[in-house]
Amino acid sequence: MTDLPNGVMSLLIDVIAEIESGGNAKAIGDRHLKNKAYGILQIRQPCMDDFNRWNGTKHKAEDALDNELLSRQVFKEYMKHYATVERLGRDVTMEDCAGCWNLGPNWFRKSPKIFEPYLKKFRDISKRMNLYV
Repeated sequence: MTDLPNGVMSLLIDVIAEIESGGNAKAIGDRHLKNKAYGILQIRQPCMDDFNRWNGTKHKAEDALDNELLSRQVFKEYMKHYATVERLGRDVTMEDCAGCWNLGPNWFRKSPKIFEPYLKKFRDISKRMNLYV
């Protein structure tokens, strides 16, 4: 999914951030889970572990708290590695990116029904933000 123009990728991230945290870079979610979610994109440690492996870094999920730049970098890397033509066998859509972010790297193998509520939010916010879906 790295072939998206920067402006489109930025808008895509804005839509996902609106769904995940309402755009709140200080948001902490999933407080009841061992791996809480942090920041504008609600990044959890397993996601950050992937980012660290790919980049030779040692970030903790908490580092995404109030760090929009890091959050956006993590999202872009996640899409670069998991939302790919090679994995899907077809062109990757922005909705695929939303599914990947919401359900993880194997989102396309899961039942579409579990993605429907998130997808509805994605479509509604995308329309409101004038992002072509």
